[in-house]
Amino acid sequence: MHRPRVDPAFTFGVSLVISAVLWFPTLCGTINGSIEITDAGIRYLLALALAWAAVLGVSSLVAMYASKPRTPSFIPPDEGVRAEIPARRATELPRDAEPNDEAADRDAA
Repeated sequence: MHRPRVDPAFTFGVSLVISAVLWFPTLCGTINGSIEITDAGIRYLLALALAWAAVLGVSSLVAMYASKPRTPSFIPPDEGVRAEIPARRATELPRDAEPNDEAADRDAA
């Protein structure tokens, strides 16, 4: 079975950026000395795992929907069944147009 695939390098790169954004407050706390370095490392690994799973899930969903062919909303009839549309006469006016007096005076002359 052929499944639509997403580029693994793309998903990992996006998840690295998202995890760094999520981990930034912990980095600030580590620099200030309020969070230990081992706790900060564990928090980053958790942020990376969550970001990778989220990005992979969303990109797989988008790839799945993008791979499905669109069904046409209008299916044209067969050639043998096609009926010709009658052409309008030159003297016929469109339904929404009203005759104006200038055109009637010009035709009468």
